[in-house]
Amino acid sequence: MTIQSIEAAAAAAWPPTESLTLGSWKLSAGDGFSRRRNSVVPAGQLPTNLERRLSDVETWFRVRGLPALYRITPLCDAAIDNVLADRGFIFEAPTLVMSRSLESIEPVEGVTESPIATAAWVETELAALGIDRSSIGPWLATIAAVPAPARFVVPEDDGEPAGAGFGVIVGALLGVFEVLVRPEYRRRGHAGRIMAALHRFGVARGAERAFLQVLEDDDRAIALYQSLGYEVSHRYWYRRAGV
Repeated sequence: MTIQSIEAAAAAAWPPTESLTLGSWKLSAGDGFSRRRNSVVPAGQLPTNLERRLSDVETWFRVRGLPALYRITPLCDAAIDNVLADRGFIFEAPTLVMSRSLESIEPVEGVTESPIATAAWVETELAALGIDRSSIGPWLATIAAVPAPARFVVPEDDGEPAGAGFGVIVGALLGVFEVLVRPEYRRRGHAGRIMAALHRFGVARGAERAFLQVLEDDDRAIALYQSLGYEVSHRYWYRRAGV
């Protein structure tokens, strides 16, 4: 599994509302929710008309009411990060991409699963995320864009929904997203149960490997994923236009 294949699968699993390709750069916009769906990946070598390209990117996002946000991956020319830093673009959200084989999976019980986001799944995610209800519309639009085949998982604790997460199959890969546990149910193994249920789904659908994304400073989540056999594939970060 290559960086290119993971990045392509992640893009397919978390599709934007609209996109534009400029050379090897891919611009995406999607209701303003989620950095990935509202950013540009400046892949490949820097274009000879760099100033024009940067201006076109800024204009494309501005007319959509969004700041220019660049996602810097190993597929980008390393020089683009320095170019953006020199222009005052703010470094944010350094993220690890981790992956593992699905040759063996963990047993799991006490979870509910659905091919769509159920009301219980939505309410549990909102409770775990602490999302302001005023922004629920863009968030729901993001979840509604998740393609099939997908699996939305909710572990139960004494009959109550304790957490949530979902997985998407893209070819031979399982993408794992939004694994969250409500604050009052943390440290009870529910995140591991979500992961096990998604791994089982992946194997049933023919996936050979799983991948996920986690912020670099989320030590607790990284430790969990490492305990489940995940290893770092690569990292990425964002550069946001300053005010």
